[in-house]
Amino acid sequence: MNTVRSVISVFLLVLLGLSAAGWVWAGGQPSPKLEGARTMLALCGLMAVGAMAILWRAKDEVPAE
Repeated sequence: MNTVRSVISVFLLVLLGLSAAGWVWAGGQPSPKLEGARTMLALCGLMAVGAMAILWRAKDEVPAE
């Protein structure tokens, strides 16, 4: 299970990095586009962090035999 968590975590970290890069890139856009882009990038970053927290807080469920 930890292998799956690690792979998903790497994907989420890449997503978070791309969101940060997009935030910097959006700084050169006109004002209406800047607000919309940064809003969506912030939501994407928050969801990635939330998903990682949920992923690592989950308990491993082992079926009883």
